[in-house]
Amino acid sequence: QFLVRTMLSNAILLIALLPAAESLLQYQRLDVANNNYRNNLYMRLNPTSFKGTDYVIAEFPRPALRRVPNAPVAVFDERFSAKARTMLDMMYEAKGVGLAAPQIGLNEEVFVYNPSDSKNMERIVCNPSITEYSEEVVVEEEGCLSLRSDECAGQVARSSWIEATYQNELGQRVRRRLKGFEARVFQHEYDHLKGILCYDRFPPEDREAVRESINRLMGLYPEDDALIEPDAEAAKAIRPRPLSARWMPPLELEGETEPEEETTVPKKEKAKGMGSA
Repeated sequence: QFLVRTMLSNAILLIALLPAAESLLQYQRLDVANNNYRNNLYMRLNPTSFKGTDYVIAEFPRPALRRVPNAPVAVFDERFSAKARTMLDMMYEAKGVGLAAPQIGLNEEVFVYNPSDSKNMERIVCNPSITEYSEEVVVEEEGCLSLRSDECAGQVARSSWIEATYQNELGQRVRRRLKGFEARVFQHEYDHLKGILCYDRFPPEDREAVRESINRLMGLYPEDDALIEPDAEAAKAIRPRPLSARWMPPLELEGETEPEEETTVPKKEKAKGMGSA
């Protein structure tokens, strides 16, 4: 009789867990729709040096990747333009689609990205703020240059579109609504300025799958100042929330409005030297 009751209890528990398990499996089967992203995700080891600069890509668990807050960009001069150009060149050489200042050891509020094969899509983003996240969430596989993408990739939930404000390389204030792959790249790089890595957003099973690679990266770091976890407040503020068996976002929602094109906010004063947008 005891055996029967135990079997019955186990069966009830299994039935209760089936929806979550099925939903999780559904996300595990998702594939990346953008072939360009797929090509950039599975990359070799980062170059040990880059042309024309002493900067290198900081890999986990170097403290620069976790340290917050980062300093706002206040001066938009030729020196800053040269640094931003260096970041773009490093990004291309590493075969990435985005690079944030903390990833080269600089704790500054700037990142660069290019979600396409065209240089016309290059973006330099300073002092950004994401002011609105869509309720619709898209789950795709992500990696990161600072985590050696081919070894530490996992499923990440991102808003399908966002509204953001920032200053461009000239210090001009910009307001944009981004969608699709560009929105994902922007959110990924924005996370870096908050000390958040895509690994922090992985569901438990993906974190477990890359644990050996994470441990290997930790073992390669020779100093005693490693920062393993993100800032507690920054981790609490993560949007959308990380995937788990307890939370699975809807694959799509009806009634979402289409994002608008880029607009530059009229300036009431000179942009050069302005602080956070």
